[in-house]
Amino acid sequence: MRGKAKCVLIPLAGLIALVVVTILLAPARVVTLLTDDVDELTLRAVAGRLWNGTAEIRYRGHDLGTLAWSLRPGDLLAGEIGVDWMLEHVGYSASGTGALGTATGSVTASGQVQGVAVSRFLAAYHIHIEGDFELDGLDVRIDHAGLPVAAQGNLHWSGGRALYRLSGQFHDASLPAMTGTLSMTDSGPELRCVQADEPVSLMTARLDPEGWAHIDVTKALTVLAGYPWPGSHADDDVVVTVSERLFTPVAAALD
Repeated sequence: MRGKAKCVLIPLAGLIALVVVTILLAPARVVTLLTDDVDELTLRAVAGRLWNGTAEIRYRGHDLGTLAWSLRPGDLLAGEIGVDWMLEHVGYSASGTGALGTATGSVTASGQVQGVAVSRFLAAYHIHIEGDFELDGLDVRIDHAGLPVAAQGNLHWSGGRALYRLSGQFHDASLPAMTGTLSMTDSGPELRCVQADEPVSLMTARLDPEGWAHIDVTKALTVLAGYPWPGSHADDDVVVTVSERLFTPVAAALD
């Protein structure tokens, strides 16, 4: 009986090894099949192999830079597909890990971003900022529907000049260094920003389960920007909220 089992297991192990090797040696462009369902995400100049490749990424018309990845074969033993990744572009660089299992996924990241890179994304809102950003210890976990279930990390900004348009006119302000803390709340991930040497909340960025991002601005930030919000509001009172939908959840897209 033991001999028969051995005769079955050896070919089976060989078949599994062959399948794994075939997948790992597949062209990197196979990755595009996994991203076709992501709205407004495009991969170009895909090169290398599935286990170790590079690609240029564009999202919503923005050039995000060159992504390089390397699969971690050991994660397959835990039933996950894991990668080490690095994203580079003029003005920023970031690196981290990613993992995708049968029901959950995760991504970690750390990196540095120059204000000029952030300003490219804020140009549509007539905002330009200077200074340097540092992303530290970002760790986000998602469920099978692609929604965050856990989040943590820190964001630091050196402070600097900020140009913005208000009521049809451009204004110039010098803002202090700020620190942001990412955490998970009952309604979704939340990034709370405060002045580096003050506990008063300046701004909060929230992401709800429907894919909407909400930016809450407090009176304290309007004071720093040179245009104090009128009225008897406390410094940490939210006086302006701006919202924009970033994506459609998988469950909603299938309905």
